[in-house]
This record gives sequence, structure tokens and C-alpha cells, in this order.
Amino acid sequence: MANDIYIEVTMTNEEFKEIRNRIGLTQSQLATVLGYSSALQISSYERATNPRPVPHLLNLLMRAYEQGYRPRDWPST
Repeated sequence: MANDIYIEVTMTNEEFKEIRNRIGLTQSQLATVLGYSSALQISSYERATNPRPVPHLLNLLMRAYEQGYRPRDWPST
């Protein structure tokens, strides 16, 4: 179909960081939005050496944020 949207299945650590920067959130703010207890969890996805793989559902959520989705508790920037 012409209106189908395809989303990449994987996300690199660099893509994750780039999206976070484009949506204007700090690691701490994104951790709060995602319900993480610490910004270290975000850092673990972004680090250049030995990064944790970005889970599939987090990949989809980050891409939704990049496309403009915002939950009610989105921090003001």
C-alpha cells in the first residue's frame, strides 16, 4: 500500500543518541520519560564502547518521539 510506514528493526547507539538530541531531551529527562531510575541506563545505550543493544520496543518508541508523539508527562524544554 502507498501509505505503509516501515520502521527499521534495529537502532545503533549513535542513532539513539541522535534522536534523543533532536527531540531535545537530556539523558536524565529521557530516563524520567521512560520510567528509568537513572540516566545511566540511557548512557548505556549511547556509549561508543561496548554499548547495550537498543531493545526493539525502545527503538519503536524513540522513532515515535522523533515523529512527534509526546506523552502527557513530556518535560518542558
